[in-house]
Amino acid sequence: MALFLQSFQEDQRQYLRKGSGLQITVLFEWQVLGKWFTSVSETGLVEMLIIPLTNNISKNNPPVITIFIIAINCFIFFFIQSGDTRNYHEAMQFYLDSGLGSIEVSRYLDYVEMNNNKKISHSSDKNEVSEKKVSRYYNKMITDTAFMHKLLTDKIITADEEIYAQWRALRDEFDYLLSKVTSMKYGYIPSSPRYLTAVTYMFLHGGVMHLVGNMVFLWLVGCVLELGCGRVFYAGLYLLTGVASVGLYGLVYMDSMVPLIGASGAISGLMGAYTLLYGKRKIKIFYSLGVYFNYTKIYAIVLLPVWIGKECFQLFFAGPSHVAYVAHIGGLVSGALLGLFNLKLLGRVDQEVFKEDPKEGIDALLETALQKIAKLDMSGARPVLEQILEKDPHNTEALCHLFNIDKLNPQSETFHKTVSQVLLRLSANKENKQKVFDIYKEYAHIAKPLRLHPDLLFRISSIFSALGHPEEAEKIIAVLLRKHPMSQKIPSGILNLGRAYLKKGMSAKGEKCLRVLCKRYPGTNESQIALRLLQQPLK
Repeated sequence: MALFLQSFQEDQRQYLRKGSGLQITVLFEWQVLGKWFTSVSETGLVEMLIIPLTNNISKNNPPVITIFIIAINCFIFFFIQSGDTRNYHEAMQFYLDSGLGSIEVSRYLDYVEMNNNKKISHSSDKNEVSEKKVSRYYNKMITDTAFMHKLLTDKIITADEEIYAQWRALRDEFDYLLSKVTSMKYGYIPSSPRYLTAVTYMFLHGGVMHLVGNMVFLWLVGCVLELGCGRVFYAGLYLLTGVASVGLYGLVYMDSMVPLIGASGAISGLMGAYTLLYGKRKIKIFYSLGVYFNYTKIYAIVLLPVWIGKECFQLFFAGPSHVAYVAHIGGLVSGALLGLFNLKLLGRVDQEVFKEDPKEGIDALLETALQKIAKLDMSGARPVLEQILEKDPHNTEALCHLFNIDKLNPQSETFHKTVSQVLLRLSANKENKQKVFDIYKEYAHIAKPLRLHPDLLFRISSIFSALGHPEEAEKIIAVLLRKHPMSQKIPSGILNLGRAYLKKGMSAKGEKCLRVLCKRYPGTNESQIALRLLQQPLK
């Protein structure tokens, strides 16, 4: 048994190094994180990858169907399929220990010799072979459709043979053990198709990486189509293309007894629809060719023939593989047809789903500005910073750099306008309180007189009070009282100031502020609050 498992595991590693996902009797669509433009092994080697991108997903418009499909796939894999590995190994251990493997592989070797005129040395007893040969030829045997069909229809081991009863009993027990494996029960088997498995197969996966690879691409492509075409069309598209992909696969491999599982066919369908629905639009894609990767923009329709061509090339020229390229092609073509149907008859396509993020490119612009500042090219850096603020008016870093540039000329009108702009935008975010404090203090030190709007001064004073700097806030309130005594915001500013002094333990100054508020602005809500505070015992 140990020899068999060791040899079998090495055989599996050989398959995985070639990018295959075959595990005994289950055919996995195994292309991790690359789906159509990737040939990926379990080690993560990526030869070619193309991913369309969008930035229009938000919490206000979540792709609930995509999230639901991903949740179903994950639930099925981690809970319903959780015992598959154990059940599968139990079946395989029985296959070897019972002698069933020795019987069947021995007959397979005879079959190969007879049909290919190729001599394969093995035991003189035609019903016995070594564990090493069982492990070596098992995968070849179960994927030999003609042989397996004859074996399971009693044409290899016939009823008149002495060993038939023993073999049939062992085979029935083995089939029963395999039936406990979810992928065997609900995967799509072309030789014995069922309507149910034409749907259930697309929600089963052969491993964590198989699941992750499919779900990553479902998220990337599914979100675009769900937001762009509506949830009803999108859900129907996913299911119909999944059925169409397995339909084509079943027609091409109608005698296959190996189950097909995985969401690749349905996701290929989404890709096919995607290229037709957004064919005339230049979309942003990420692509990788081995170790080289980059971003570019191309017309979406260009992707369809390239994707199909890639699948056909892999199917006919890439050598032996257990990836379901035919199912991928079926998904791509059916998805393209359904996309065309939507485009021509339904017209439910939102082109705004590819609307670019206005903040895109800010990092590059900021780097350019910093390089100019480092070279003391302030006149060149300033327009770059303004360009950043056009994209993101509240970009803290750009605002601070703009302030630092303009403070070099504190007497200019531009400097005062910049300070107003910077403080106004920074004060809109509570996380920037300390930056507001620092910039205002520096501004007040180098600019005489101050030229800030009363509303902005009030906002700054409230921030200072909240930060625990009532002395600085008091200076601003004094200016407001002197220059704008009738401002409706002054009572609130004085109340904040009084509370700040009380909180800091400066009770005398706090009480003084509250009395000034009651005296100068009686009848206001703020004065009523001040009265209640004055009536409370000092802590």
